[in-house]
Amino acid sequence: LFICKNTAIYRALRAKRRRLELDAALPVYLVDALPSPCVFGVFRPAIYLTPAALETPERTRMVLLHEETHCRHGDHLWALLRCALLCVYWFDPFVWLAAYLSKRDCELACDESCIKRLGEEKRVEYGGALIDLIDRSRRTDLLAVATTMSGGKRAIQERVARIASFTRS
Repeated sequence: LFICKNTAIYRALRAKRRRLELDAALPVYLVDALPSPCVFGVFRPAIYLTPAALETPERTRMVLLHEETHCRHGDHLWALLRCALLCVYWFDPFVWLAAYLSKRDCELACDESCIKRLGEEKRVEYGGALIDLIDRSRRTDLLAVATTMSGGKRAIQERVARIASFTRS
């Protein structure tokens, strides 16, 4: 299931992508049918954006910062490790819980790092962009190696609350 799911994601991204010339540390592509921006790839990661992520230059900058931060934190590699552990220990509910919490923590750490780099005065704008771009139609997919912005209502509320209450320590 893990191999099939990620192969399907890979093929869909490769077939529908258009290269964008943006100032970014990774290759950036536009994919019209993508549910949310993401980083995909283990050995040669790339950033995949949605048309909504390109609405304004400021939003594009925030999304690129978010996805580059995921890559800088190695979240695409942690996602692969999570998937491998889920494949081996598929029968253990605690491993599924740990994988879910690990993915959530990656997102929260990424948000915190982005706000520190953007500045506290941009946190509301960053939170608004996050709400606009997050894929509310799907729950978090633990078997996908992509760092998609997804989650249920409670996960989104928690992230936005953390962003709103962020203070530099």
